[in-house]
Amino acid sequence: MQSRILSGVAAALVATASLAQDGFVMDHDMSLGHKKPPPLAVLQLDQVRDVASKYLDVAAAEADGYHDIQLFVPHMGWHYMKEAILDEKFEWTKPELLVYADDPCGGGKRKLVAVEYAVPFALAKRAPAGFVGRADEWDANQTFKLWTLHAWVYEFNPDGVFAPMNSRVP
Repeated sequence: MQSRILSGVAAALVATASLAQDGFVMDHDMSLGHKKPPPLAVLQLDQVRDVASKYLDVAAAEADGYHDIQLFVPHMGWHYMKEAILDEKFEWTKPELLVYADDPCGGGKRKLVAVEYAVPFALAKRAPAGFVGRADEWDANQTFKLWTLHAWVYEFNPDGVFAPMNSRVP
């Protein structure tokens, strides 16, 4: 059992190194007060990034049931929701929303910048347990009556991978 845990931690460290080589680092500047995800959460985030990569093209997301909910939030982007999976569970490989930003080089196209998880207040009185550790930042969205959690797995966020807003997104 202990060797399985150690191999998991080693794999997380390798995943972190490979993310850094890809130009994407989920690490945070701890001096800014951001919570650094533990290695196993980094592994989860790497899995999210792999799973969601099939939605790099908005058309693929729409073909799989995500639809534009006509919600644009500055420093977040355009939100596409898959209502069929909106429930009380947190499943890191099944984000309820995909967040796209207008691609300045894409001639009107949008690029995937984050995934977002959502749990209706009516189904959960408090934020669900999320990623391993305590680095994630669930938001109680009063407007939509949802617990929400962003994971910036496609656009580096200087405020942290789980911060709701990203200053690098217009």
